[in-house]
Amino acid sequence: MVDASLEEIMTTCEKLTWLLAEGKKWLKPEYRSSGRSMLHKRANVEFYPLGVVGAIVSWNYPFHKMFNPMLATVLSGNGVVIKVSEHASWSGCFYLRIIQAALAAVGAPENLVHMITGSFAESGQALVSSVDKIIFVGSPGVGRMIMKKASETLISVTLDLGGKDAFIVYEDVDVSHVVNVAIRAALKSSGQNCAGAERFYVHQDI
Repeated sequence: MVDASLEEIMTTCEKLTWLLAEGKKWLKPEYRSSGRSMLHKRANVEFYPLGVVGAIVSWNYPFHKMFNPMLATVLSGNGVVIKVSEHASWSGCFYLRIIQAALAAVGAPENLVHMITGSFAESGQALVSSVDKIIFVGSPGVGRMIMKKASETLISVTLDLGGKDAFIVYEDVDVSHVVNVAIRAALKSSGQNCAGAERFYVHQDI
């Protein structure tokens, strides 16, 4: 439990550290080649805020799922509304108070980050039709519903969907080491992990 919690927190802190160190550099205007046929032209890439980003996230990593979409969207000049799972609403409210206090401490608008809860049918669909971009973490079934709803307003959608991750074991491995890695890959966070191993392909000589 402690191991899983620390990994969730440290992963989020590493992303925050990277964004603080590198984020502004990646958002700077950038010169691009215009190609031989357009030598007389100049091409530049410039980034502008989209407006309000909606993030619909899963329940299994409440700290990471709350902070992960918020960090990048706010850094790039957007507001964000995060719909946390109805199974993780208490922790979402707790983290929101921390985030809004931090925003107030640096003189930023507290309402730059908002949070809603409830099922997808109750609040998720309303969010999809009310923002400028959607980020979704969850099942392929709900992902299809979001894409369909988003097509009505032609907003950008980023989907992070679950799958059946494979764990491949070759014949030249250290079996005792791989066993420990495999157990962790399958059972980390009680197996409630979107990147957890669900299929094992083991060489016949093992």
